[in-house]
Amino acid sequence: MESKKHQDSSMHYVNELCKKFTKIESMHITRIQNEFTDALVTFSSLIQHHDKSYIEPIEVEIRGPYAYCFHVDEETDSMPQFHGIKRFIEIRKYPESATTGQKRALRILANHFFLNGKVLYRRTMDFGLSRCVDIAEATRL
Repeated sequence: MESKKHQDSSMHYVNELCKKFTKIESMHITRIQNEFTDALVTFSSLIQHHDKSYIEPIEVEIRGPYAYCFHVDEETDSMPQFHGIKRFIEIRKYPESATTGQKRALRILANHFFLNGKVLYRRTMDFGLSRCVDIAEATRL
């Protein structure tokens, strides 16, 4: 019951605040895309000020797009190392010469990858995605 009262008072405050603006837009952002906001909330909760109505300004510098190359394997047969995994995810067929063990390994490896259109991503331990690129694209990036 207490949280319902808190929600009602918060909504009332938001509605009153909205009257002070000429235009307001809102959009839903998934939790995974909201990491920056979560970091700001955590950071601001660490700042203590004797005047509770005072809001400490936080300067944020937004930089251009970035890229990290975390691992680049040599392409021995002109195909990137992840080519076989990408092909398996696309068509769900094993290479003709694959042994039972290799098929099992390919299935297990494929669980760690995500294909979005033609772009292959590897899932990271923190539930992020790393884009798989060939050596030419890695050099360009």
